[in-house]
Amino acid sequence: MHREYYLNDAGSQLDTFAASLMARYEDREPPDDGYHGAYLADMAVTMRAELGDAVTVDRALDWGYEHVVGQLRSDLARIGVGFDTWFSERTLHDRGDVADVLGELQKVGVTFEADGATWLRSSDYGDQRDRVLVRSDGTTTYLAADLAYHRDKLRRGWTHLIDIWGADHHGQVPSIQAGMQALGAGPGEPEVILGQLVRLERGGESVRLSKRAGDVVTLADILDEVDPDACRLTFLLQSVDTAQTIDLDVVTAQSMENPVYYVQYAHARIASITRHAGDAGVARRPLDDVDLAPLTDERELDLLRAVHAFDEVVAEAAEFRAPYKVTNWVRDLAGRFHRFYAECRVVTDDEELTQARLWLAEAVRIALGSGLGLLGVSAPESMERREPETGSEADSEGP
Repeated sequence: MHREYYLNDAGSQLDTFAASLMARYEDREPPDDGYHGAYLADMAVTMRAELGDAVTVDRALDWGYEHVVGQLRSDLARIGVGFDTWFSERTLHDRGDVADVLGELQKVGVTFEADGATWLRSSDYGDQRDRVLVRSDGTTTYLAADLAYHRDKLRRGWTHLIDIWGADHHGQVPSIQAGMQALGAGPGEPEVILGQLVRLERGGESVRLSKRAGDVVTLADILDEVDPDACRLTFLLQSVDTAQTIDLDVVTAQSMENPVYYVQYAHARIASITRHAGDAGVARRPLDDVDLAPLTDERELDLLRAVHAFDEVVAEAAEFRAPYKVTNWVRDLAGRFHRFYAECRVVTDDEELTQARLWLAEAVRIALGSGLGLLGVSAPESMERREPETGSEADSEGP
């Protein structure tokens, strides 16, 4: 598997961005069709501090581009997201790939001229209508560059491509798949996953966190309030193609209402049980020397069934591109363990039952750690934040 970030850094939008940044730099309003977010004013202040008072539009473009991409990399790193390569759309134009793919499409007879533009016969491949590749003014569309980009990835040796797009691009899926099929790829290539928007709320009201970015809430804004583990797990609670609401009061709370706290606390609780057993002089014997037959309580069997399901859950999550299935599984397993812990002491006067339950707890700990690891969420051995009160006598075994 190879993860790549595609930078849409070609075309008029970069010129518009540079003009808008220069306007802020010169203490002017951006052009009517420019970018008006307050974040540009902050960028202009930083640019002046770094480059001085004699910045040209070209210099502003280069600086602004590097600044935005650098911030993007930094923000993603904060949440544990990394890419193997970052691919620039400009590369496709500079190398002539876009012109070449247009020639290839013309050669196989799937383009035509109409109204001064060049069109792709995408309707021949199941699209609702044909699509423009080259506008009447001679400029190429996003589709032309996207086809060149996906062809390039196949030429680099990748056999299956998975794109993640915003839901507002859903109408472009048939056209890219039609164009790739015309270029010789299999039907449905690339596979496109459409992500929905996320709504933020606090106290039941929609919120905007960013004064810097106007009406834009950035990932950095969220991470300034929510720790990365809580952010990742919360984003992965639902399918990516489902609209999601994040309650900031919940995900910042140090309580069992917080999904990530709920799961991490289960993992830390098991580690605490092991430490408590050691302090009491009870060492967990090798598994081969332990009789698991005493595990007959329904809560114990419930845990064993949940742990056993892990492989099937992971396989299903991979097949359906559904990491939320793993998220739901770790939450369910954590819940089952919390219920077991509230009713069943692990370290007891019965040595054989103690050994069996120590291994049951260890199996749950390993499973939780594996599931959280797949989700990119840490599995702490202890909780440094305030511990919730459960009211269970079993809490005497540890936090």
